[in-house]
Amino acid sequence: MKPNIINVSLNHKFNNISYPIFIGNDLLSNCEEILKIFISKRKVILIHDSFFSLNNENNEQFISFVEIIKKLTASLNLIGIPGGDKSKNISQLEYIVEESLSFKIDRGSLIIAFGGGVIGDIAGFAASILLRGIDFIQIPTTLLAQVDSSVGGKTGINSSKSKNLIGSFHQPIAVMADIDILKTLPRREFLAGFVEVIKYGLIYDFEFYNTLEKNYKDILNYDHLRLNEIIRKSCEIKSCIIRNDEKENGKRALLNLGHTFGHAIESFGKYDGTIIHGEAVSIGICLAFKLSSKMGYCPITETERVINFFKKLNLPTSLQQFSNLSITTSKMLRKFKYDKKNKNNQFTFILNKKIGKSFIKNNMDKKILIKFLDDEI
Repeated sequence: MKPNIINVSLNHKFNNISYPIFIGNDLLSNCEEILKIFISKRKVILIHDSFFSLNNENNEQFISFVEIIKKLTASLNLIGIPGGDKSKNISQLEYIVEESLSFKIDRGSLIIAFGGGVIGDIAGFAASILLRGIDFIQIPTTLLAQVDSSVGGKTGINSSKSKNLIGSFHQPIAVMADIDILKTLPRREFLAGFVEVIKYGLIYDFEFYNTLEKNYKDILNYDHLRLNEIIRKSCEIKSCIIRNDEKENGKRALLNLGHTFGHAIESFGKYDGTIIHGEAVSIGICLAFKLSSKMGYCPITETERVINFFKKLNLPTSLQQFSNLSITTSKMLRKFKYDKKNKNNQFTFILNKKIGKSFIKNNMDKKILIKFLDDEI
């Protein structure tokens, strides 16, 4: 079965940038035809989640993928790093850069990122700074990465201040999303990725949201047709939003629904697994809808509908479910100060007028925010 192909086209300042996203089943073990045009005897650095190993016979998809790449490339070198946000740091980036340089790469060399969003972010950032920029390909292995972080060219690492504050915009030359590999995900990670899928319906497409509510049981049971449909639709929506706003100077900020709250919440867990990205964003989206209703933008019935859907999925919806993180209003406000959407020292949030219609709220009234947080915490 041939993969679906979505072309991401960006109206770049100097020239148009375009690259394909391949979506389908069993792509990893049959990727030669897809990838040979991009690799064609170049030196390749494969940066992968160390969960995947050539010494583990349970990693058949990864082993098969590596064997195919070996046939296509002039030389292949592997760099394995742990998944999880603790790996998105300066020291891990330095390790990747120095290891890559030790392989005597040149500007024609290529990085392949094989793993979840963390691997894609740090590998893409390394590609953007090595030799002032080399090509890279995204092979996302989590639902979250397939529908969100692998598409759009945001790369980077975390700072001690907050998430993703150090990075660059560097577009991949191709993305390949194999639906079959999602079965390797723990249930918790799969649900966390599903939050980002729901986000697209909430910000942009009411009918898509309806479809997710109606068919969520099939999706959670790994129905291939449903998964193909939601990954394709998510990538199409993101591609449409970023087409004219590659570097988030406007409309692209809508993709951050729930993330101002979410990134702050996630940082309280110190990226130790107490709360993971999708769970923090789940709470963040619920808070964004609650705030929208409190400020008179969104009907409370819409907010309750969203919260009830997340509850059906056994996803967290309230800060009170993570009281062990010692979150306070003052600490949250300090975290918000480092949000990249802020302008002129004023907080910016993504809020909703209804399901399927988000908007950018600049100059958020701090008094309203403080009262809201006091009530929620």
